[in-house]
Amino acid sequence: MGSMLSMVYVWWSGSSKVGANALTEYGDLGPDADTPNETTGLTLRHRTAMVRTWDLVRPDMQTHGINFFLKLFRDEPVIKTRFKGFQNKTEEQLRTNRRLAAHASTVLHAITLLVDNLDDVTTLVELLKTTGENHCKRGVPRGDFELLAPVLVNFLKASLGSAWSPLAEEAWTKAFKVINAVILSAYDELGDS
Repeated sequence: MGSMLSMVYVWWSGSSKVGANALTEYGDLGPDADTPNETTGLTLRHRTAMVRTWDLVRPDMQTHGINFFLKLFRDEPVIKTRFKGFQNKTEEQLRTNRRLAAHASTVLHAITLLVDNLDDVTTLVELLKTTGENHCKRGVPRGDFELLAPVLVNFLKASLGSAWSPLAEEAWTKAFKVINAVILSAYDELGDS
């Protein structure tokens, strides 16, 4: 696991600069607010941006989850084909589909666990590896994770309006690079290339 974490850090170490507004966003977080975490490359300011934006999603995860999946199915139609029960359903049918509501809630709760463990890298890595193992064993193509990340970032940006910032976008985008790297490392360990 240590080599994976080192690889992730090296991958990000060159991209730890934050935008000019990031230096004042979220007030004074202390002298290390812009120091990247050795493993994730995320600064305290990035992690704060992720937590604060996700805190706006938490109160209604089911609705946000359904809307996210509808956007995912529109933007990346191949993802919809992974769900046998959703393939022949219209968007309106899916909007009230209890199975989609349940799956969407499960996914957003999983993202909540990731956000809640941004400062506990060991737990974060284990959560991500478990996600990778579970999806690999179910035959979910590894490329699906790379399709999901930009759709989620764009969904958050559109949904959160003025609460979204360039720093939040940078934080979520950076986080998904590590998230996907760790998830895909689980695929590699299971021999799925």
